[in-house]
Amino acid sequence: MKTENEWVRCPSCGAEVPSESAYCNKCGARTGAQVHRCASCDAELPPQSAYCSKCGARNELRVRYSLWRVGILTFLSFGLYYYYWMYVSWKHLSEEMPGKEFHPVWHALSQLVPIYNFVVVYQHFRTIREVQGRERVESNLVPGLAVVLSFISNVNGVGLWWNLSPLWWVVLSFISIIGGLTMVLWGQRNLNKYWERPGAPPVRSVSTGPGEVIITAVGGLFTGLVLLGVIFLSSPSISSVYEADSIVPIQVGSERQGSINNFFFEVDAYSFTVQSDAEYAILVYPISIWDLDGDPLEAAIVALWDSEGSTVLGAENANTPIVIRWTASSSGTRYVTIESDGAALGDYVLRIAAR
Repeated sequence: MKTENEWVRCPSCGAEVPSESAYCNKCGARTGAQVHRCASCDAELPPQSAYCSKCGARNELRVRYSLWRVGILTFLSFGLYYYYWMYVSWKHLSEEMPGKEFHPVWHALSQLVPIYNFVVVYQHFRTIREVQGRERVESNLVPGLAVVLSFISNVNGVGLWWNLSPLWWVVLSFISIIGGLTMVLWGQRNLNKYWERPGAPPVRSVSTGPGEVIITAVGGLFTGLVLLGVIFLSSPSISSVYEADSIVPIQVGSERQGSINNFFFEVDAYSFTVQSDAEYAILVYPISIWDLDGDPLEAAIVALWDSEGSTVLGAENANTPIVIRWTASSSGTRYVTIESDGAALGDYVLRIAAR
């Protein structure tokens, strides 16, 4: 059934023609519908025309990506989709500027090159703004600000360069995702405005391709691992005495030096003898920062255990120095464990004192 929105009347002969048709099928007169132009010779083309009737040039339908799509895929892929977007958007821009050389693959891979990646980002956003200006499409792109966002999207590299803790690296990684996500949404929004400008060739939403699926799957797996790491680091558990490689004896009133070198798989355990009703203080403090041979332990989980090494009598998860004060209810052996809190590594001194 014909509807008012699907059909219009030709202003010349009165015949009914499809609303999207630029010309009347009966008399050939213009109907008033939007007319598109050939990208090669600038001749007028009806919508959905694949070839120019004047020069025969192929006029591909322009492709658009919804902001929801690129935003969700960027987040789910842990920012990895950003590299795909740099590739595909540069490829589409190359069709708009045939006089320039474009290398989409190398363009995307350049984002892995320090310093030079900022130059490419500036060029990328400047080109989008340039094609918009050529067609008098309003743009809010600022290439210099895009470079700042690019720096933010690479901030997670600081955690690896400075050997920061996993928890800080996770925080920096999410900041990095926000930076990349903002760049993709900002750039794609302006690209969509360009594709959908008045008089432009028709646009269509492209279906999800295998490249997007693979990138999102790989990045999504990494995202899952990062989220598990966040959960693990936000609620660190106290490891058992017997998870330590060895149990080192220490005399009350003396001290021992130790080191935590692994975030997740290292537990230092010590045993000492106590007397009933005596008061004790277990102290763990970092090696002096002036000791050039040591890297002071900034934080740790310290736990005091019973004679069986099975029940926790006291525990602290804090920055060093850490002190646990305790009164022995019976004589015998007790244990102390020291491990990383997931946020710091380094050297420490354990001292056990009695009052």
